[in-house]
Amino acid sequence: MTAGVVAAVRRRLGRRGAYLLLTGVTWLLYGIGTVLDPREGTARAAVVLRAAAPLQTWGWVWVAGGVLAILAAWSRCPARRTWGFAAAFAPPALWALAFGWAWVDGQWPQAWTGAVVWAGAALKVAIVATWRPDLEKIELPPLESGGRGG
Repeated sequence: MTAGVVAAVRRRLGRRGAYLLLTGVTWLLYGIGTVLDPREGTARAAVVLRAAAPLQTWGWVWVAGGVLAILAAWSRCPARRTWGFAAAFAPPALWALAFGWAWVDGQWPQAWTGAVVWAGAALKVAIVATWRPDLEKIELPPLESGGRGG
C-alpha cells in the first residue's frame, strides 16, 4: 500500500514538481524562521530591505513564495507550474540582491557569501524551471520494496 502511494505521488509530481515541492517547503520554513526569530546576519545583510519594510514582512514574502510553490507543485497545468517557479525564484533572488548590496555598499563585508549562496539558490530554481514539461511523462523506475536495495 505504501509503495503504491509513493509511486502515485511520484507520478503526480514528476521531477519538476518534486523539486518545486521541496523548494517550497524549504522557503516556507525559512520564512517562518525569519518571521519568528530573524538571524543577526540576515538582519544586517538585509539593511536595504529593512529600509522598505520590517524584516518580519520579508519573512512573509518567503512564506508566500513557499506556499505558492507547494501548491504549484501539485498542479499539472504548465502555467501554474510557471507561476510556482516564479514564486520560488523571487525570495532568494531578492535576498541575493540585498546581500550583494550590503557587501558592495560596505554595510556588511561578509555579506558576499550570502549573496553567492542565495544567487545559487535562485539560479537552481531557474534551471529546473527550464526543464521541458513533456519530460514529466517519463516512467520513473519502481522503488525497491523491502530490503536495503542497491
